[in-house]
Amino acid sequence: MVRASTPPGPAVCPGCAVETKRVHAYIERRVADVPVDGRPVVVRVRARRMRCSTTDCSRQTFREPLAVAGRYQRRTARLAMQVGRVVREPAGRANVRA
Repeated sequence: MVRASTPPGPAVCPGCAVETKRVHAYIERRVADVPVDGRPVVVRVRARRMRCSTTDCSRQTFREPLAVAGRYQRRTARLAMQVGRVVREPAGRANVRA
């Protein structure tokens, strides 16, 4: 298990595009990554839930985006590409590596 956190600093509201530094809460996301030495890797990312500083914004709170995984994603892009390559291999060559 690997622990990480988002970088400090302001975040941009997706509703009104205004920067804010107001932290509403902290959340933890678990994202699967490529195996290391045959063992699964899970990255636990501590991210911030931000509060928009604009009072009439449609999004009062929002989560800051993660660089390792997109919205609603539970695996990194590296792992998704690796899984895709294995799935696309012909059935007879699944266990053969060059």
